[in-house]
Amino acid sequence: MAETENLALSLLCTETNVDDDEDKGMIVDKTPIPQMGFSQSESEEFIREMVEKEKQHLPSDDYIKRLRSGDLDLNVGRREALNWIWKACEEHQFGPLCFCLSMNYLDRFLSVHDLPSGKGWILQLLAVACLSLAAKIEETEVPMLIDLQVGDPQFVFEAKSVQRMELLVLNRLKWRLRAITPCSYIIYFLRKMNKCDQEPSNTLISRSLQVIASTTKGIDFMEFRPSEVAAAVALSVSGELHTVHFDNSPLFSLLQKSKVPF
Repeated sequence: MAETENLALSLLCTETNVDDDEDKGMIVDKTPIPQMGFSQSESEEFIREMVEKEKQHLPSDDYIKRLRSGDLDLNVGRREALNWIWKACEEHQFGPLCFCLSMNYLDRFLSVHDLPSGKGWILQLLAVACLSLAAKIEETEVPMLIDLQVGDPQFVFEAKSVQRMELLVLNRLKWRLRAITPCSYIIYFLRKMNKCDQEPSNTLISRSLQVIASTTKGIDFMEFRPSEVAAAVALSVSGELHTVHFDNSPLFSLLQKSKVPF
């Protein structure tokens, strides 16, 4: 197993070795993109900037077309990788944002980097690396890499192998880990749709984040921008509990209301 990993990794990655100490963090792009909240006075400006920049944090334009056409033999492997990440997040009690970031990294990487065919274990290694990177960004406590691999995975990788894959992912994503996801917008849209000057209730926020994490794993949601998904989730969840109002803010004109899912 170790020999197979080393051989394939030599083909995957030509970067120098990273530090063997898995407890040491990696320096990543931590540009302050609000993921869960922001002050009311700055929200309009921040949201407008995120809507304009969100495309920079998405997979390549042809990714969903290639997945659907079968040009990429990854549908099953991608689904299995995301299912494992979901279970690992539950086991370690990571939040929905950690899952969404992991999924974002995985899809962006696969859209710009061709993995060798017929080696299913590489997708599992990629899943571990993406989850590890997302946890370092979002979670306050991150287990060691060997302990991160829960849920009886078919393959278990040494820390050195995961770290090499992390470095490859970082380079292919140009170190942009503070990705804009639907979670980045959810408080804003909940506030606007409920005409609330205060922060939405924890119930609304928690429900919205769970909906985002649990429903956006399918490739069909890649048709929609993060802002469109967030608006749809906020509308759906708010409709479960409250009367919903579309705000007259100019920011809503940036969204194609007929294109939001749900």
